[in-house]
Amino acid sequence: MRKSFIIFITYLLFSCFLIHKSHSEEFPKELKPPPDSAVNQGTRRTISNSPLDGVTLLTGIYYPLQGEVKDIYGGAFAIGGQYCFNMSRSIDLLGAVSLIKSDGDPYYDDPTFSSDRLSNIQLVPFELSIRQRIAFMKSLQGFVTRGLYFGGGINYIRAREKVADMFTTNGGDFGIHLFVGPQVFFTNNLAFDGEIKLIMNGVDMRDSNNEYSMNLSGLVIRAGLSWYY
Repeated sequence: MRKSFIIFITYLLFSCFLIHKSHSEEFPKELKPPPDSAVNQGTRRTISNSPLDGVTLLTGIYYPLQGEVKDIYGGAFAIGGQYCFNMSRSIDLLGAVSLIKSDGDPYYDDPTFSSDRLSNIQLVPFELSIRQRIAFMKSLQGFVTRGLYFGGGINYIRAREKVADMFTTNGGDFGIHLFVGPQVFFTNNLAFDGEIKLIMNGVDMRDSNNEYSMNLSGLVIRAGLSWYY
């Protein structure tokens, strides 16, 4: 698993570098705007005024969909950062990392037994995604720019579970995800991003004496602010 993790991170960084380098060469950020007649009297945004790369901070909730992860932990707090490599007026390449943590009751299925020894789970998803933006326009009345986006990609989730102070297991594996959400620009640079993401991933957890599978498939609902430049 450690070897797969290193290969995935190397691939993520190398892919982002190549695409960003290609983008910088083919789409310079300082472009002269076309004449007024070419933009229909200023009702359309020019390429030079459109956001390019950007950073995003997102917070929200992770909801497991099935299995003991759902029964033991329920919802979990999620926070993460994301970098956007703009590839065209409507296509972005996204690289992201998040942290998901929660405490839970490992004895949920035994009503006759109670204990103050809780289990703890920590997930660190690394994601590489392609995003398509649609209905991305500025109103003729000059209000904020607004739109929707959807996309998908691959992820690698590194997991750690501490079970009732008895043992601690670790694991990691690859999966896929799909997402959709709204995007609202308050200025040419500052935007609100919302997101509903379906994660499909399973991880084999182990230590020196224990081994079991954990189904991490679930929904992540989060929102935050982005700065594009």
